[in-house]
Amino acid sequence: MFEASNRREASITLCLFPHLAEFIAVDTRSSLPDGAAVHIMAFEDVFTEEFQASVEAGFSALLRKEGVGLIEMIGLPQEVETLVRAESMKRIIKRLNHAANIQSTDLDGGIGVLFFARGLLSIEKDQLEAAVDDLFGHMLTDSQMSRLQNELERLIDEERAEDDKIKERELAQLITGEPGSFVTLWQNGGDRQP
Repeated sequence: MFEASNRREASITLCLFPHLAEFIAVDTRSSLPDGAAVHIMAFEDVFTEEFQASVEAGFSALLRKEGVGLIEMIGLPQEVETLVRAESMKRIIKRLNHAANIQSTDLDGGIGVLFFARGLLSIEKDQLEAAVDDLFGHMLTDSQMSRLQNELERLIDEERAEDDKIKERELAQLITGEPGSFVTLWQNGGDRQP
């Protein structure tokens, strides 16, 4: 189901749900004084004013780089994406460090991401339990495993409900012709002459 061999390189695993305001962080860094931990986090606690100011400053620096030509400007969206991703990870690690009462920023591994989207939302409970056990069973206590499993099930159910609402809206928009679900690739310019 999940590639456990790749997971073992990560010391922090984020379980993300695209339409929810919460996510799960499984912190298995060896530097944690109390051992591995499972955290339920809210994006509003990560994307704070400090985060926004940092992203704005980084974006400003990207725009003001000297010697930037057309090709570099075309690549700006990717640079902004990298900036937002890096600042997000810094804020998540900072919150995890605060929760663990540690000052270190060493990861002793990478950050893995499990993205629970449409395909993965169809996972059965027994498959999820087996996958969670494969990924984390050797690192988490039984109570942590139980909490992780319960929270994953809860968030998967919430994501499924949100995904169903989105599918219904998209279908309604297609039927009614309201904008939002399709894009006009070409439109006749009317009376314009070449």
